[in-house]
Amino acid sequence: MGVNGKHYYFSAVKLFCMIMLIGYFISNSMESLHNISVEWFLLAVVMIAALGIELVEKKEKKFIFLCFEVLLTIMFLVIFKKSNNGLFLFPLVVLDLAVFFRLHMTAYLFTFSGLLLQPENIYLYAIYCLFLMIIYFQNNIIIEKYKRYIEGYEQKEYQLKDSLNIQDAVYKEQLARSSLSFENRMLEEKAVLSQALHDKLGHSINGSIYQLEACKVLMKTESEESERIMQAVIDSLRTSMDEIRVILRREKPDKKRMAYLKLVQLSEECREKFGIKTEFTITGEDREVSEPVWEVILDNSIEAVTNALKYAGCTELYIEIIILHKVIRCSIRDNGNGCELLKEGMGIQGMKNRIRNVNGYIDISSKEGFQINMIIPLS
Repeated sequence: MGVNGKHYYFSAVKLFCMIMLIGYFISNSMESLHNISVEWFLLAVVMIAALGIELVEKKEKKFIFLCFEVLLTIMFLVIFKKSNNGLFLFPLVVLDLAVFFRLHMTAYLFTFSGLLLQPENIYLYAIYCLFLMIIYFQNNIIIEKYKRYIEGYEQKEYQLKDSLNIQDAVYKEQLARSSLSFENRMLEEKAVLSQALHDKLGHSINGSIYQLEACKVLMKTESEESERIMQAVIDSLRTSMDEIRVILRREKPDKKRMAYLKLVQLSEECREKFGIKTEFTITGEDREVSEPVWEVILDNSIEAVTNALKYAGCTELYIEIIILHKVIRCSIRDNGNGCELLKEGMGIQGMKNRIRNVNGYIDISSKEGFQINMIIPLS
């Protein structure tokens, strides 16, 4: 219930109490309506002041209405002392004062102090005071406490969302920087490869073309010279082929780094496209991990993530690689729907075959989510 809704609710309760008071006064009054009209009018003004306290928001205006309520109640008690009806306004004033000045809840017990003035119907007055104390306690203690709890919870939720948004923005920025850095390295490598091919092969091929053209001219008149030139061209091209092999071998992409970047990209796609909390961690030194092992880890990870997206219905996914001294352990697990009996299809069979090719071991569990543990020797 919102703030305004709460005020309207409690204002309606207070209005109901005032109407019941008016009804009680009329039923118990022995005088004519003309004689008690002033008393009713004053009671209506008190009722307006009591309702105004609940309907306004600013504390200054609440204080003004409260002062009117107190003064009018005192006038009611003094002027109409004979009817003793003002005693029924006394508990409202006490409770409104306690709420406005945020007094301890024990102050609510002062509502029963009107009993000392000996109202005509003591039992009815005591029940009336108890009823008012209960609704005030409910509205200003229980509901206010619950409201503060909800506001604190919402504030924490907003802070958590802001923190997640900030972390997500930082992560995306870091990922963008990493991606840009990787692209820059790729462009630099392409530039180096292009420059190397140009420097090493351009001059050699151009020289070979010139020599072949000279050989074509000398072929009929000077066969020995043309044969010598042709052999020189063959040797030059053979040397150039060797240089091409050396360049390509040196500039060959690092499969280890490519596998790592693909796993990072796979985790990011799970987060962005499917809203799955995905974490990829790697610990240990990866220098001893061979390229075939990286290929097995990458292929099996892709297969496991694909199965999780298709069948698990998970919200969390974890890929963890730990490189130890003699073995490498890779775990892929999710929090999705498990199953008692796992049916091995082509995907799982392919994972086992790949692990077998590198003399590794694989364990697959599906009782609580889906978990794959792979242990591969580094020898």
